[in-house]
Amino acid sequence: MALVYLAHDLRHDRKVAIKVLKPGLSAILGSERFLQESRIAAQLDHPHILTLIDSGDAGGVLYYVIPYVRGESLRAKLDREKRLGIGAALALAAQIASALDYAHRRGVIHRDIKPENILLHEGEAVVADFGIALAAPAGGGGRLTETGMMLGTPAYMSPEQMTGGEVGPASDVYAVGALLYEMLTGEAPYTGPTPQSIMAKRLTGAVPSARRGRPEVPAAVDQAIRRALATDPGDRYETVSGFVDACVRATAGGARRRPYLLLGIISLLLVASAAAIPIWFSLQRERSRTSLVQAEQLERQGKYAEAYDLAAVARRRIPDDTTLARLLPLVADRLTVMTEPAGARVTVQRFAPDSAGLSPPPVEAGTTPLQNLEVPRGDYRVVVEKAGFAPLERIASSAYLRSEMIFRRDSVIHFELALPPAGRSPAGMVRVPGGSQQLTSPDAPVNTTDDVGDFDIDRFEVTNEDYKEFIASGGYANGGLWPGPFRDESRAIGSAAALERMIDRTHLPGPRSWTSQEFPTGMARHPVTDVTWYEAAAFCASKGKRLPSIFQWERAARSEDTPHDVQAMLPWGVAAPRTPATFRANFSGTGTTPVGAYPFGISPYGAYDMAGNVKEWTATPVGNGYLATGGSYEDPLYLFGEYSVLGGLSSGRAVGFRCARSVAAADAAKPLPIERRTPVYHPIGEAEFRSLLSLYRYDRRPLDARVLERIETPDWTREKIQYAGEPGDSVIGYLFLPRQTVPPYQIIHYVGSLAAFVAEPTPEEAIQVLGPHIKAGRAVWVAVLKGMIGREWEPGHREPEPNSVQFRDEMVFRSGELRRGLDYLETRAEIDKTRIAYFGFSWGAGSRLVYAATDDRYRAVVLVGGGLDERMQPTLPEASNINFAPYIKPPKLLLNGRNDEENRWLSRGLPLWNLLRAPKKLVLVDGASHSPPPEDRVPVVNAWLDQTLGPVKRTAGVR
Repeated sequence: MALVYLAHDLRHDRKVAIKVLKPGLSAILGSERFLQESRIAAQLDHPHILTLIDSGDAGGVLYYVIPYVRGESLRAKLDREKRLGIGAALALAAQIASALDYAHRRGVIHRDIKPENILLHEGEAVVADFGIALAAPAGGGGRLTETGMMLGTPAYMSPEQMTGGEVGPASDVYAVGALLYEMLTGEAPYTGPTPQSIMAKRLTGAVPSARRGRPEVPAAVDQAIRRALATDPGDRYETVSGFVDACVRATAGGARRRPYLLLGIISLLLVASAAAIPIWFSLQRERSRTSLVQAEQLERQGKYAEAYDLAAVARRRIPDDTTLARLLPLVADRLTVMTEPAGARVTVQRFAPDSAGLSPPPVEAGTTPLQNLEVPRGDYRVVVEKAGFAPLERIASSAYLRSEMIFRRDSVIHFELALPPAGRSPAGMVRVPGGSQQLTSPDAPVNTTDDVGDFDIDRFEVTNEDYKEFIASGGYANGGLWPGPFRDESRAIGSAAALERMIDRTHLPGPRSWTSQEFPTGMARHPVTDVTWYEAAAFCASKGKRLPSIFQWERAARSEDTPHDVQAMLPWGVAAPRTPATFRANFSGTGTTPVGAYPFGISPYGAYDMAGNVKEWTATPVGNGYLATGGSYEDPLYLFGEYSVLGGLSSGRAVGFRCARSVAAADAAKPLPIERRTPVYHPIGEAEFRSLLSLYRYDRRPLDARVLERIETPDWTREKIQYAGEPGDSVIGYLFLPRQTVPPYQIIHYVGSLAAFVAEPTPEEAIQVLGPHIKAGRAVWVAVLKGMIGREWEPGHREPEPNSVQFRDEMVFRSGELRRGLDYLETRAEIDKTRIAYFGFSWGAGSRLVYAATDDRYRAVVLVGGGLDERMQPTLPEASNINFAPYIKPPKLLLNGRNDEENRWLSRGLPLWNLLRAPKKLVLVDGASHSPPPEDRVPVVNAWLDQTLGPVKRTAGVR
C-alpha cells in the first residue's frame, strides 16, 4: 500500500523514513481524513511504538515521516532464523502487547500487525505503521472496496476483518496470536499461494496447533494461542497483554517439571529488561526531540494547545533542551488575577470546542492573588467568585497582543479586578466603568469621542418572556413610558397612528411575529425581535432603564482599551484569520438562539451576545432614525461593528435590544452625524473602458488540471480541483455537481465575501450561500483566490491601499485566477459553457464586481448585498468598480436588504444601482440586513436564473 524512502532530515541532520501511500489508497482515504488521523497517531507516545514525526499532502500524494530504525524487522529475523526461542518470542510478544494495549486505551486499533511492522531496535520490539492503520475507513474491516484494496495482511487478519465486520482490540489480539504462532513454529497459522486461499482456509478450517510444528511448545501456550485465534472475537482474550501473560504463566507452570526452561525464560526476560532500561531512556529522549519538532510545526499553524501538550511532556524528559526553551514561551501564556479584596476563587475553562461545541470542563486555578499561572496558549473563560460579592466573568486571551506583536515571549494576561459588592448592580446587569470613549466602528465619523459615566448594562438581550411580562403589565397602555413625538423616517405622526403599527399577527399590541400576544413555542429565552425603537425604549423605561447610547454600547462590547484602529476586535478579542465565530456567537445562522448560549463570546465586562444573535437598538439618533449595531444571525462575522440606521417605526426579525442604566446622571444620547445622502459617481466613457480592459488580458496556458478529491453527498458531488495559475503557482477550485438534474449543467460562478479571507473556508461559504441553488439543479464553481483561507499570501504581505498600484495588480492577478477557472469549466463535457452566471456576494458584489465585467462568458449576473463603498475611493481607474459597473453586459439582478448595515441602501446600494445599465432588476428585501435570508433570496434568484439561463432539466421523478 505504500513506498518507503530513506531520507535525510536537513534541519536535524538525521536519517528518517518517508512512507508514501500509493495513489489508489490516497484517493480513497482523502487528505482531510488522513491528516486528521495522522495527528492522532502522532500523540501515541510509548517506548515500543514508532513515533510519527510528520505527515502531509503533497499535491494529492499522502505521506508520513517516521524515525529511521537502524536494525531489522521481525520479518528479516524470522527469514534468517526461521523460528525463535520460546523465551525470546514471549519477551518480544510482551513488548508488542504493551504497545498495543497502550494504543487500545486511547481508542486506536492497529489492524495490520505482522512481522514486517515489528522493527527491532537493538533487540527491542517497536511497532510501526500506526499511520495507515488509523487513516483506514472506520468499520468494514479496513476494506477499501472502491479499489479492491484491503488494510491488513491475510495471514494475520482476523475473520471479522476478512468479512468486513467491526474491527476492535480483539482483532489485534488475533494478529498477535498469529504472530506468536509464527515466532514459535516458523510459519503463519494459515498459508496459501494467494490471499484468497489463505482467507478461505481461515474462514472454513479449524484453528491449527502450534505443537504440530514444534512439539516442545507447552500445551497451555498452544491452548492460549488457539484461544487468541478464535473465530468469534468474544471468545478471545480481552487484551493483548492478557493473552501474553497467560502464555508466560502457562510456561512458568510447566517449568516445574523442566526447571531449566523456567530459568531460561526468566534469564531472557531479565536480560531483555536490563537491556531495555538504557534503550528505553534513549528512545524516550529521541521521541521527546521528535515531539518538539511536531510541536514547532503545530506552533506555526497556530495550534498552541496541541504544541504545548507535546512540549510539556518533553520538558519532563529533556528540561534543558534549547529547542524547548525557545518553544515554550510561544505556546504558553501566564495568567495573573489580582482582586480587591483578595481571596477570591478563580476557575478557568479553555475554549477548545469539540464537534458539538463543548469545551473541557472548568478547573479550579486557585485563589487570588493568582500570579503567573502557566496555561497552554489559547482563550479562557475566567470566573472570579467570593462570598458577599457579585461574580465576575472575563475572557483571557493574548491573541490581540500577539497580533500587534506587542509581545511574542513570556506573555502575561493580567487582570486587576475590584470585586463588586453583591446587589450593587440590579439583577441581570453588569457594571461598566466610565471614561472617554472613542467610537471604533468604520461607520462612525472620524475621532468621534464622548465622556461616558459609569453604567450598568443588561447581561443578556431582552427575551420573549421578558417582553411578554411588559405586555401583561399594560406597557402598551401606559403613555408615560413612551418617548415622543413619534416619527417615521420622514414625518411626525400621532401616537394612535403609531401604536396601530405596533401590532402582532392578530392585530393585538405586540411584536410583529407574535400571534395573540404569544411568542412562538419554545422561544421563551430567545431575544425578542420585530419590535420598533419606540417599543424597545418603552420596555426599558418600564424597568427604570433606557436604551444604551452607541458610546455606552461600544464601551460595553469592546472595552475602553480597544485600540481605535482595530476594527476586527470582537467582544471576546481580536478576530484572527481562520477563527470563525462558531461556538462564540450566532453569526451566519438560520435564526436566533437562546440568550447566554455562548459563554466564550462574552464582552470584557461579562455581557453576553453583544456580537451576533440580533442587532440591537441604541438610543443614538441619526437623522430621522436610530442606530442599531452588533450584527445578527443573518450576517457574516465581519459586520459586527457596522451601523444600521433604521426608522424609529421600523422593525425586523433580526433586530432586538438590551437596556442600560446610568449610575449617576443619565448620559444623553447625542445625535451622530452620519452621512446618508446618495453620492453620484461619474464613470469613464466606453472607449476608455475598452482600453482599460486590455490590462485584464491573460495568456491561456495548459491548465494541468486534476481532481484531487471527490466527495459524494445526497444532494451533490463535490470535486476539489487543482489547476495552473501564474507560473510556479496553482489554484484550488471546488465544483459542485447537482444530483437532481441531468447534464449539461448550468453553472453559477461564485465570488464570495470577505469571510473567505478571515473566517470561513471558501467551499463552506459556497455551500452556505448557494446550497439551495445546487439542490435546485444548478452546478456551482468557486475558486480559492490568493489570500483566502488555505491560500494565504506569503509572510510579510500587507493589504494594499485602494489607490495603490499593488491593489490594481492584485485585482488583475485574481481576475486571471478566476478566468482560468472558466477555462477549466470549458474542458468539462458535463458543463453547459453557454449558461454561466456570475454570482457575487458582498465583496464579490462590491469592490470586486469588476470581475463580472472582465469576461464575456457570463450570461447572467447576480449581485447580493452589493454596493459602492466610499472607503474604496480613490482607486486607480483600471481597478475602480465605478468604472466597470456600467459595462457589465449580461442581465443583472441586484438583491439587497433594505436594512443592510454594510452596503447601506441610500449611500452605497443605490449608487451602484444607478450605475448599472439595463437589462437589470432590483429587489430590496424589507427588514433584511446584509445577507437576506434564504426564504427571501433563493426563490428570487432561482426565478431570475430560470429567466436568463433557462430552466434546468430535472432527472426523472424529480419535480
